[in-house]
Amino acid sequence: MLTSDYLLHCTEGSEHIASQLHSQLLRQIIARIQARASQGKDYILTASDKWRIQTLQDAGYLLEDIQKDIARYSGYQEKEIKDAMLDAGVESMEYEDKLYKAAGLKPSALSPHMERLMEHNYRRTIGTWQNMTGTTATATQQTFINAMDELYTKVASGGMGYIQAYMEAIDKVATDGVLITYPTGHTDTIETATLRAVRTGISQTTAEISLERMEEMGVDLVLVSSHMGARPEHEAWQGQVYSLSGLDAKYDNFYLATDYGSVTGLCGANCRHSFGPYIEGMDNPYKRYDNEENKQLYEDTQKQRAMERSIRKDRRTEQALKFAMENEKDPEAKTLLSEEYTKKHDRVKMKLDKYNEFCKEKNFRPLPERMRIARRRPGDTAPRS
Repeated sequence: MLTSDYLLHCTEGSEHIASQLHSQLLRQIIARIQARASQGKDYILTASDKWRIQTLQDAGYLLEDIQKDIARYSGYQEKEIKDAMLDAGVESMEYEDKLYKAAGLKPSALSPHMERLMEHNYRRTIGTWQNMTGTTATATQQTFINAMDELYTKVASGGMGYIQAYMEAIDKVATDGVLITYPTGHTDTIETATLRAVRTGISQTTAEISLERMEEMGVDLVLVSSHMGARPEHEAWQGQVYSLSGLDAKYDNFYLATDYGSVTGLCGANCRHSFGPYIEGMDNPYKRYDNEENKQLYEDTQKQRAMERSIRKDRRTEQALKFAMENEKDPEAKTLLSEEYTKKHDRVKMKLDKYNEFCKEKNFRPLPERMRIARRRPGDTAPRS
């Protein structure tokens, strides 16, 4: 069994790697836009077919570069996810071993079958990451193509000056970032998608091992964790004891009550609940919370998470603008980028002040790690010109 706090923080390493990759992808796009724009207004006002051909050629080079970046970051991510899952498995088993031994039982070590369960979930989570980053590669390439098409159209139509159009292209890329699009049409940053995939993978891995061990030990009762501020639809079943078989008249059926195994139920997508064995007569350390109080805290923590995401997005934009400013050769553009960077820097500071005020008002612990933007890794390079 894992605590809600453990499940909150266990994804931080993977998120950090995803954040580094996101920042590197933005640098790749911006540097390539700058390389094209540095050729000047006269070049931009060439025939549209020549501009389009050059844009697609550059997009091809960009795709090669970002695929190399993604492959390198996938290596870092695979190790991080594997380490995180192993740590979670050890944490969960140590907790449960104490319960078994207190009841006079002799818990088994990690069996070959349990190891296969862990390996399967690890591979599945890595597969999810690879699918996400494959989508990210094409999204990054399309972001560049769209930016260059818009820049050309604005200047060629006479509706906007070259420097202004160029600045808007840089600012839009820096602000929007690169998003992952799911088949449903829903979009997420790569950091958010990584958090969800890794947390869910860890939660489901430890859950499956717990169930396997309970079957081996002949334990039918399950204790589900609880935490204040749980999703309202999860609040009804948290902190209670259930029967795996559904044959114990004293307790509700585990699967029916918690919807375990579904994307919205216990250990589903992004769930921070866990469960473990319960031996009849042992204490239940988990509380049942007042429904209205829980709902209010849930809404407040959702607001806190939204503020953290907003600050992280603005910091990513700030970092991208700083990169563009430092690499800009045109004096006028460099001055304008410096002004935009200063505005964004001040905006981040203002949002941080509001965030800290909110945390103080609600008696929440500020979580600066949730708003941190990773710096580049050794080996991150500018794209080929």
